Amino acid sequence: MAGGMSSMTDLVFLLLIFFIVISTMITAGINVDVPSNGGKASEKKILEVNINNENKFFINKSNKAISSKDIESEIQKNIGIDSIISLYGHQASSWDASVYIIDIAKKNKFKIVMNGEK
Repeated sequence: MAGGMSSMTDLVFLLLIFFIVISTMITAGINVDVPSNGGKASEKKILEVNINNENKFFINKSNKAISSKDIESEIQKNIGIDSIISLYGHQASSWDASVYIIDIAKKNKFKIVMNGEK
């Protein structure tokens, strides 16, 4: 009779370990404040910066390519107060071009969002 109870104790012990591990994983999550009334759309202006497959820069769906030396001044000229840069990079564009725009945003303390190809 003692042999039957030892397997049951092992099972209870394993379940206890399982629930302890799962509960620590759940409580280690990130707290997110969710608005109770829904919220409203942002009033912030979004400045789109597109990088094509030839690593040329375009602002707000313009057909005029902007050189890498002029892109920072063009962003500063077109961005408003408390605006967001929305960066779209072509799949064939280099990471260096995207990192260059991210560095400009960081240097000027602009908010930036990276998006997929448009």
